[in-house]
Amino acid sequence: MDAATIDVTLVGPKVKASGNVRSQLKPASKGIMPGDSANDVRMPSMLKQDQPVIVVGNGLDYDGSVALGTYTGAARLFQGDTSIKGETIVIDNKAGNLSASGGVVTTTVLDEAGKDKKKARVPSIATSNDLKYDDATRRLTYTTNAHMNGPEGDMTAARIELYLKPSGDELDRAEAYENLTLREQNRETKGSKMIYTTANETYVVTGAPVKILDECRRETIGKTLTFNKGADSVVVDGNAQIRTQTKGGNVKCPG
Repeated sequence: MDAATIDVTLVGPKVKASGNVRSQLKPASKGIMPGDSANDVRMPSMLKQDQPVIVVGNGLDYDGSVALGTYTGAARLFQGDTSIKGETIVIDNKAGNLSASGGVVTTTVLDEAGKDKKKARVPSIATSNDLKYDDATRRLTYTTNAHMNGPEGDMTAARIELYLKPSGDELDRAEAYENLTLREQNRETKGSKMIYTTANETYVVTGAPVKILDECRRETIGKTLTFNKGADSVVVDGNAQIRTQTKGGNVKCPG
């Protein structure tokens, strides 16, 4: 650890550091399970398990009795292409959880399988007031003014949740709640809840009502809309696609 000042209390131990704090979290040593006394650092599954993590901030308060580190003042965590920024970042070294608050900005790079089943590294950028990552469920939760732009589309909502696969480097599903707006494939969808599943690239959006507006300004309305990523078909309330309203657009559309 580097900092302008570092105070250590052996009981705990407890560490207080201030001024250009920079610390490195190292993965568990081979043969030692994360959380063991010989190595109390448990890496969150969303991060690479064989690479160190750098955390910086203006201040650090670490309590070894609960393995909890709180970084304050322009805090930033980064590992390769993955980064988390916030006024405060809290890391639970025993449970592998972390949280951030105050102008949160995250950049994550996850594997995504294409139509040819080949995987490619795809970045996503998200912002919110608060972020919590729970390692037991591999869930990232963005709350208050949540916004995410990635391969799933550009979405805003009161809360956005990302569930990772056991590997930690692939998305299993994404969920969004309250005041949802989703933009993808030249469509804009508004509703109250969305679940996107990567296995079948399917969006299920519910609301009262849900509305989809396509590039030709055709509007589809229903209580539940189901559609596939990259496909033009929309299932409304379990029925075939229904176009309820057509307005003029700026693109070449069917007459």
